[in-house]
Amino acid sequence: MKILGTLTLDLASEILGTGFKRFSSPTGIDGLAKEIEGGVEILAVDASIRGMGFFRNFIKHCKEEYDTIILWEVWNPDLAEALVRYGFQRVDRDIRGENVSGYEWKKGSG
Repeated sequence: MKILGTLTLDLASEILGTGFKRFSSPTGIDGLAKEIEGGVEILAVDASIRGMGFFRNFIKHCKEEYDTIILWEVWNPDLAEALVRYGFQRVDRDIRGENVSGYEWKKGSG
């Protein structure tokens, strides 16, 4: 199963040149992501039904499919706590001159 489903053009991402595309995962998670060498960067996620474990299942499948997973700009404290429980580490990076924060998981790290 390809966890992101089909990646489709996102007009705002195209205009801004970020490379993020829309996805609709068979696990019930939609959002914006881009595949990178050996991994995936995720900018936004939305569960079709909240509180049903769809996100946890989505992350489980991402870990099977990718060596690196990065979720950028996590503003929800509950999601941040969950990511730490799932083995993610906080990261800060300079991207095009802007400091960006997120959470990163690498195969073999948790």
